Amino acid sequence: MDILSFENHALYIKNIDMLQAKYQCPKCEMVFVSAERVKNHKKNQCELVNIESFPAEPTIYKPAQNTIRSLLTKYSFKDADQYIDHFIVYDFEAILKPTATQHGENTVFTNEHIPLSVSVADSLTEEVRCFVNDDPKMLLVDMFKYIGDVSVKIQRFNVNKYRSLLQKIINAHGLTGMEIPGVNLGKKYNMTDVMNWIKEGKYGSFFDFHNILGFGKQRSDYGKLKQQLDQVPVFGFNSGRYDINLIKKDLFAVIGTDNIKSVIKNPSYMCIATSNMKMLDISNYVPAGTSYEKYLTTYLGGCKCDDKIRCVCGLGKGLFPYEYITSFNVLNQTTLPPKSAFDSKLRGTSITDDDYERVKFVWEYYEMKSIKDLLIWYNNLDVVPFIKAINAQREPFKSFNLDMFADGVSLPGLSEKVMSQTCFNNLQYPDKKPASAFQFPANRLGGYKSQDAKAKRQFGMTLLHLNTLLQKQKYLCGICYCQLTADIASADRINNKLGHIDGNILISCVKCNTARKDMSLGGFRYMKLLEFNSNRLVYSIDQEEKDIYAKMKANIAGGPSIIFNRYAKRNETKIRGGKVCKKIIGYDANALYLWALGNEMPCGRLTTIDAYPGIVDDIINDKIFGFLECDIRTPPHLKDYFSEMTPIFKNILIDCADESVIGKHMFDYNESRKQSRAKPARKLIGSYFGEKNLIYTPLLKWYLSHGMEITQTYCFIKASSHKAFAPFMEAVSNARREGDVDKSKAMIAEMMKLVGNSAFGRSGMDMSKHKEVKYESNDKAIKNKIEHFTFHGLEELNDACEITMKKRRLNNKNPIHLSIAIYQLAKLRMLQFYYDCIDFYFSRSDFQYQEMDTDSAYIAFSCENPFQDCIKPELRAHFMEHKYDWFPRDYNTKVAKFDRRTPGLFKDEWSGDAMVSLSSKNYICYLPDAEYKVKVSAKGVQQGRGRNENVLNPDGFETVVRDRITLQGTNKGFRLSKETKSIITYTQNKTALNYYYDKRRVLEDGITTEPLDI
Repeated sequence: MDILSFENHALYIKNIDMLQAKYQCPKCEMVFVSAERVKNHKKNQCELVNIESFPAEPTIYKPAQNTIRSLLTKYSFKDADQYIDHFIVYDFEAILKPTATQHGENTVFTNEHIPLSVSVADSLTEEVRCFVNDDPKMLLVDMFKYIGDVSVKIQRFNVNKYRSLLQKIINAHGLTGMEIPGVNLGKKYNMTDVMNWIKEGKYGSFFDFHNILGFGKQRSDYGKLKQQLDQVPVFGFNSGRYDINLIKKDLFAVIGTDNIKSVIKNPSYMCIATSNMKMLDISNYVPAGTSYEKYLTTYLGGCKCDDKIRCVCGLGKGLFPYEYITSFNVLNQTTLPPKSAFDSKLRGTSITDDDYERVKFVWEYYEMKSIKDLLIWYNNLDVVPFIKAINAQREPFKSFNLDMFADGVSLPGLSEKVMSQTCFNNLQYPDKKPASAFQFPANRLGGYKSQDAKAKRQFGMTLLHLNTLLQKQKYLCGICYCQLTADIASADRINNKLGHIDGNILISCVKCNTARKDMSLGGFRYMKLLEFNSNRLVYSIDQEEKDIYAKMKANIAGGPSIIFNRYAKRNETKIRGGKVCKKIIGYDANALYLWALGNEMPCGRLTTIDAYPGIVDDIINDKIFGFLECDIRTPPHLKDYFSEMTPIFKNILIDCADESVIGKHMFDYNESRKQSRAKPARKLIGSYFGEKNLIYTPLLKWYLSHGMEITQTYCFIKASSHKAFAPFMEAVSNARREGDVDKSKAMIAEMMKLVGNSAFGRSGMDMSKHKEVKYESNDKAIKNKIEHFTFHGLEELNDACEITMKKRRLNNKNPIHLSIAIYQLAKLRMLQFYYDCIDFYFSRSDFQYQEMDTDSAYIAFSCENPFQDCIKPELRAHFMEHKYDWFPRDYNTKVAKFDRRTPGLFKDEWSGDAMVSLSSKNYICYLPDAEYKVKVSAKGVQQGRGRNENVLNPDGFETVVRDRITLQGTNKGFRLSKETKSIITYTQNKTALNYYYDKRRVLEDGITTEPLDI
């Protein structure tokens, strides 16, 4: 009997071996199987939930390469492409079961969405199937059984396509890293063994053999390729937000919980991957808010039939009475529902007479017998053109050798690769200036001959051949292109498996010859090219300089959205209390982030140096480039000058409970709101000063040139200055220009627009917010995960649990400094527009800023045509000389069209006679000029199709400013209910227009603002 005694306690030990193999960390309580492991764990900051790692060595940042393409290159396949050709699409329809359940004070759940049908189609067989079932779980069983059957056909196609590559990997490495049921992998097998097994009848074909292979602990080349070929892409539209959440309760009970990997961006699923499928949402590859109809129109051009009512082309409009189907039995109705059944309270829409005529035509044309037939027609109509649209969407990415299915689960991932590829395709080469002629030293041949003899290689190199090569290479190293001399020239073998023989020789410098070792010539030559371009490429932050990452992360600040003046109206309000307002114009900076990308970027390896006397002068004189950590302020005599657009943008806590912070007027208003009063929050504001701010040198130079003062310097993060992404900026702009001229290139232009807008997004991604998602159905496994210190949350599903864990290890290789640089350059451009354009050419009595967003500014002017009538007389000639530094050229149509796509230039976004700006993203521009419409921005409140139009109108906005009140609106939509684990339709009353504003101090008139002094 084994007893563990401790003080006055005794513990009976059932299994001494198990006890002795348990070692617990005293800090985080993790358990390990050896003392060595717990020791290493303690050493690696166990008290932190997140353990951050960085590249061990200085590393040029390059997004992960396509697995198939890398393997094709590695195994010398030149004729095959890397694209997964075939995929599956699906779409669900649901019953909207009435519930009318009150949920909290302001929300009513009106309907529960219950899966009703699903249509599935694929690009290989081009067949479409629709499943209808009143049991949601059985509906999923039918769906995934069919998807499984189709997946096998697509997998077979994939294996046949890459069979030669798979077999070459087996011959090169055997079945390393793979597992075969019933086979001992102690020896190295090759394709001869595999073919013998097939002849013996163990496997019906090579595909059957491939299919039974399992993965070992170490993922081999075969395993990497198998994963790509076996995971069939399965696409939905808006499926991450709707379809997956609709079926989530039963999904993992049907597809299982083994080897499931999810990427979740709450409440949406970006990807759910199993061993044989990868469920993706095409909405992640298009701009937010894109409807399915807009998607099809963009990539297929929409229905071209003259008679829209009798259209049968497959691209015509589908119509279905969603809200009429309140139970499964309604599907058995044998008559066409009345016209009113097709109206939607949720969308606020009514069916037109023509649309109802189309429904009647479809009912008769397809000889429908019940509403179930209409459902199947409608559901299938959603998936058939979907396949064609996805194929069309893929094509532009193929021009960059990117596979939309494999190279990213969203547009930012693909865009980053397009940007990176454009950069690496424009590397600079060394100057190949010929060196002085010389003869290769004859006395060295003996040494090469001895090397080959020792290695049992054939020697057949002649001095004549070496001298001929020297002459052809212009006496330059054939790898790094440095100038050679007799002392440093060497005979390098092209194929390292062969000896020094004529035809297998390249003349290189000794340094390259020695460093190359067994690398392929092409690979080493590319490595030397990258080395030559090292100060022109973006690096990851490495382990030695990891403190830089924390500084960057603390200083990242996105685009500002600030209200300066809350109300302006023609012939009613005055500019700064003086001249009467005559016009409000909104200016938009074209492709602002793309413009920033095209400017000087922080390239090369980032290193930290201490600030030194004279560092500011060195920055001004372009002797040093990067980021300065410093305290900066506006000197007292310039506070009035900088009072409207304060120049320092920073994230800071605004304590609205402190009258001295937000001012008496808004403090008193907030206190009067009682239970609905605002709470302290961190927000991005404009300020007179910054403490320990990390400022990019182009922005810092602008600050200094405009009189700002640095009061303290701490350190400097040194980088190399280079316009690394200028070719990318030009490529995007030119593609959009070509799309303007040639409509056949409109699709590429649209894709490049999206790519340009999202290319740098991943660089600033906060990895610490990422979670790992596990699926478990075993009680013991669930308990272990809940008790783990990285446990974050659990959601119970039918026969399974979705468990969210905080990510333990974070691999920080994304270049966060790109995001900092781009955000600060964008702010620089908006500061330049205010101070170096508007404020320079106009007297402040003639203009007043109303509102600014990341890339736009709305300004009230005292004249109708400000750039014709209001410019200071003494600066008119100067403006005409520099006009096109700010605005597109307008002296002929050709240049105007060209500049329309030039990043960084400002264009009129809106022009009219009145504007009310309540708070960030909450304003109205009305009484527009003839070529514009009323423009409303109301963040968080639905608009369009008549929604909230009783509030989101000029009277509503003016009433809020005038009467200092808050107006309510109504939102209708669907979301996931945490209680029922199902999609519900809701109606919610919420604040639409709020008088409260605290990012600047609002004065007693409720309209004028001044900066916060924080």
